[in-house]
Amino acid sequence: MGDEASRLGEWLKAKCDEEGLSLRQVAEKAGVSHQTIAGLINGKKALPQTIKKLAKAFGNNHHQMIALEDKLLSLAGYRTERPEEALSEPLARLLDKLNDLDVAQLGIVEQFADFILRMKKQGKIK
Repeated sequence: MGDEASRLGEWLKAKCDEEGLSLRQVAEKAGVSHQTIAGLINGKKALPQTIKKLAKAFGNNHHQMIALEDKLLSLAGYRTERPEEALSEPLARLLDKLNDLDVAQLGIVEQFADFILRMKKQGKIK
């Protein structure tokens, strides 16, 4: 079993456990066979198309899906991990939530972000 394949398999096993899903449920959610899911968990190399399906199944929203696909491609050994400046999963979740806010609500979020940055600059938070 290759290191990359085992990393992806570990992620998938943890995701199944976290969401309380069986292999068949994950397979149905992703649109692949349960043998494919079992193979990935056991260290079989994933095809890029399968990774895209997993990202779509578990990524929830647009930005989250992109960030997850990037992470899974890295875990599977198709690319190296991107630096912190890249779209991280927490940033992707926030961007997807911001899409649902109106202009006034975005203003409140911006004010709160400014407050957090001021507190960080003053050394009151990390």
